Amino acid sequence: MEKLSTRRALGWMAALTLLFSLAVLVYGLTFLPREGQRITGRSAAPEAVLTGRDQNAVALEMLPGERINLNTASEADLKKLPGIGDGLAAAIVAYREANGPFGEIEELMEVPGIGKGRFAAVEDLITVE
Repeated sequence: MEKLSTRRALGWMAALTLLFSLAVLVYGLTFLPREGQRITGRSAAPEAVLTGRDQNAVALEMLPGERINLNTASEADLKKLPGIGDGLAAAIVAYREANGPFGEIEELMEVPGIGKGRFAAVEDLITVE
């Protein structure tokens, strides 16, 4: 009789472990954001996008000492900068096409959506040479 209850207990433990694993998998596939998916909610910055890296850190694609030239950079290059997503990269390129090349890096703050804080986060990473 004792063997039967031990087997039954092990069976229940296996079933509960399987159910828990299935619940974790469903939660992960349903609720956790994926790479490139926009973060929503009050805690997210307006341009926050998951990219597999900390948005406050320099993008992993940039080499040490590398600077992005605002006058020649593509949207993909601009998105390497912290806090610059699809929308701001497109706005920077559109501003450059409409107004000509940037004369100085501070002119970046004239692009809608780029204020002093966002500029401060990228000023050491950009150039207009």
